[in-house]
Amino acid sequence: MATQYQKAVAGEITPEMQQVAKRENLPPEQIRDEIAAGKLVIPSNRIHLKGNDETGVKLDPIGIGRAVTVKINANIGASPDSSCKEMELIKLRWAVKYGADTVMDLSTGGDLDEIRQHLIAHAAVPIGTVPIYSMIVDKNIEDLTYDDMLSTIAAQAKQGVDFFTIHAGILREHLD
Repeated sequence: MATQYQKAVAGEITPEMQQVAKRENLPPEQIRDEIAAGKLVIPSNRIHLKGNDETGVKLDPIGIGRAVTVKINANIGASPDSSCKEMELIKLRWAVKYGADTVMDLSTGGDLDEIRQHLIAHAAVPIGTVPIYSMIVDKNIEDLTYDDMLSTIAAQAKQGVDFFTIHAGILREHLD
């Protein structure tokens, strides 16, 4: 399947681009052109866009870039000391109620997959993660492999995560 970027470069206007244009009161062609130029993104996972059968909630796409309004991200997350998917859902709802356009799940404790899935199932806003937090729950960061990293990102994408923060800094001693 083609990405929003690939479709924009091909001159196509997707339903997501139309939704962003409507939300931003801009022509759909401008949204398409901004995406094609690499100046705007629509964080929208196909799985999240389809919605959750149980909750009936699906992603309402937004645009992030210079041509559109400023967006607010809220960080939430369970810790090893306090972990509850219902508490994270309450945080999600409060964040959205008070203006968050996106929510980043920074959970580091509890059943991370279950918490993430629960949030996506109940969120009409894009949900992001920091995959390395999941990668190092049971493993030292120095022991991570290329496959560990890619498989974690792929697994979270399959859950419906809309965007990622990738901590790509490395130590000189790890270059080899």
